[in-house]
Amino acid sequence: MNNSGHIYKNIILTGEVLWSYDYELLERTPLRGIASHFSGVNPFHAHQGEILLTSDRITLRDESELTISLSDLGQLYMGFDENFPRSSVKNFGLFWQPLRLTLGSGQQLYLIIDYNVIGSKNQLWFDTIKIILEDRF
Repeated sequence: MNNSGHIYKNIILTGEVLWSYDYELLERTPLRGIASHFSGVNPFHAHQGEILLTSDRITLRDESELTISLSDLGQLYMGFDENFPRSSVKNFGLFWQPLRLTLGSGQQLYLIIDYNVIGSKNQLWFDTIKIILEDRF
């Protein structure tokens, strides 16, 4: 049971997550982008916490909790784009790419899951969510 009283059943994956909304990425300063690229600093992120995946939802927890129903997911995408360019990360994204969730409302979240200086587990999460979504249709 977590702090908000929810009981999580059928957890498929868990991990540590760095994430930002699209508007937060657009507000980052150029200096912060350069620091992330050339130092050992984590890639730019506005939030840090835990992520849980079940067969019907993704939950992000930091000081608050955000639950995304997989049925509300408009698009699942892994890769760089105009909001999160390859040039903003160390090694120009050679070893990992951000995971982007676009909700039906158009809101976008960019996730970096289980990041270490070399890579992340975004590919595992992308593949697993994709399988869950394919099994529904």
